[in-house]
Amino acid sequence: MSGMTTIRTKCPTCGDVDMAADAISLLLDPTGERGEYGFTCPECMADVTKPANRKAVALLIAAGVEPAPFQDDAVTEPVLDLEDLSPDPTAAPFTLDDLIAFHFLLEDEVALADELTVEA
Repeated sequence: MSGMTTIRTKCPTCGDVDMAADAISLLLDPTGERGEYGFTCPECMADVTKPANRKAVALLIAAGVEPAPFQDDAVTEPVLDLEDLSPDPTAAPFTLDDLIAFHFLLEDEVALADELTVEA
């Protein structure tokens, strides 16, 4: 098994496609509550952009996608501190049980695809 995380997302034309984290861009609004992610479909080469809620943002960041702020004159700094990639700074600390559950989620491609699927 490779050390690189594969993210399964949906192209509106091709259906499910597997992407590397560095092939997906993630833009966050200033609140960090929502954003959008985009990619070029490896099958049809179409540019795809989808909305990302807080849950999708957290999963994409955890899978290795680097977030960036929306390109707006008012927003010039990253929304999240590099030291704290949690989308909710008031969330409970990440425990060993959380890490084990996350490990098994990453091993389960169906569950991970369900978590990363964003309803439009």
